Amino acid sequence: MHFDLFWVLMGRTTYMFAPLYLIPFAYGLISGDPTAGSFLALGILTAVLGMVFGNMGRSHMRQLSIQEGMLFIVGVWFLVALLGMFPFHLAGLHISPVDTFFECISALTTTGITTLGTSLPPILLLWRALMSWFGGLIFIVILVTVLPVVSGCFGLDFTLRQDRLFSPLWNRMTRPMREMTFLYIVLTLMATIIYLIAGDAIFPAIILALFTISSGAGPMMNELPMIPQLMFGSSFVALLSALPLLTLWQTLRRRTETQITEHMELRAFFTLFLFTGTLLAIPPILSGTLPFSEALGQGYFYAISFLSTNGLMLESDMVFHPSSYLLLILLAVVGGCMGAAAGGFRLSRVLILVSLSWTEMLHTLHPHMVFSVRQGGRIVPLHSAGRVLVLAFFFAAVFIISSLLISLAGLSPIETITLTIACLTTTGGIASLASLNSLIDLPAWTKIICTLLMILGRIEIFAFFLLVESLIEKSGHKW
Repeated sequence: MHFDLFWVLMGRTTYMFAPLYLIPFAYGLISGDPTAGSFLALGILTAVLGMVFGNMGRSHMRQLSIQEGMLFIVGVWFLVALLGMFPFHLAGLHISPVDTFFECISALTTTGITTLGTSLPPILLLWRALMSWFGGLIFIVILVTVLPVVSGCFGLDFTLRQDRLFSPLWNRMTRPMREMTFLYIVLTLMATIIYLIAGDAIFPAIILALFTISSGAGPMMNELPMIPQLMFGSSFVALLSALPLLTLWQTLRRRTETQITEHMELRAFFTLFLFTGTLLAIPPILSGTLPFSEALGQGYFYAISFLSTNGLMLESDMVFHPSSYLLLILLAVVGGCMGAAAGGFRLSRVLILVSLSWTEMLHTLHPHMVFSVRQGGRIVPLHSAGRVLVLAFFFAAVFIISSLLISLAGLSPIETITLTIACLTTTGGIASLASLNSLIDLPAWTKIICTLLMILGRIEIFAFFLLVESLIEKSGHKW
């Protein structure tokens, strides 16, 4: 089998990644950073590499196969991470390749866990934020182009005409790719303006916007000052990062019959956000540790921070009840909406599992009646509901196995569980709940496991197992 279109996709990704080097280069020239020239050289070399990849796939048949899609979904993260490693080493930092690779994967998967801390030179802080931003963009593009080909949309959004929107044909994939990229850039500019209006300086505002719009804020980002305007601004941007961009775009362009107010996932998302934010605020209000308004503000801030899988923390210590920590972890596991940069299991899939459970109970009570799994008044195909159930099984299985492996590093049970969930849900803030703000002291093999978990959490796990099964079948073996 030829993988010509795979190389085209790798080349296109490399082309998109190359201009990012020019931003730190421009910043380095303005600030007088001596490492600025290395970014220009890396940008040129990356563009050349993109030309090489594109030339390797020049004879593609313009239709993406499932095997090509699976290989791209897995391989693109390793490619971009390797390209992102060079600025850290060329800057003269004495760090191991494992730590650098971990840092790049953590940024690209929008996890935000760090081995290098926040004391890096400003140009490298900017580069790390740019990688997080690019990782969010790549994921959204994959979600609306490649992933539907690989896994049949995987319950992407049952309110959209999936058969019309998604196609393995290359000429049909390019349009949603351009539209999502344009919308993502516009939202990033909006986020930057919001932080500037909130009173933040230009450079911190850009860094914070790049991290939060990609849902990548966490230990990589400094804790947010207790400024009401900045808290409100970051909460709003985190909210944007968790919303289904494809659904909103299609609704605005009037390509769907469903109104935003009738969208089941959106209604469930805001209900969950308001409910959990209120729950988080109740303990400090009852104990008198915080005033009413301040408790509500912090409650809603942390609710959207973890529901969007940003994991952004405030400078002050959390004053919530210990049970609130568990609630924050559960919010990160649920995650944002489908079609957003946020990670987690995704709210629409949780709704499908709830509907599936309810349907099975009704069928047990009334065996002669016919029931169907529904989401937002629409019938969910049984094969799609089955895939969500399979994904839940894989998620639980990977969590159990990886937790057992990570525990061998000498971490406590709480640290092991929080670190594993943080990687699988790409929510670095969960690790901060267990004071794991830096993983520099962990063994190299543990960092490698965490790296693989972050990739699995970002690529929806199912695609990885499809790739493994495909390789096993090619070798002549069966499960």
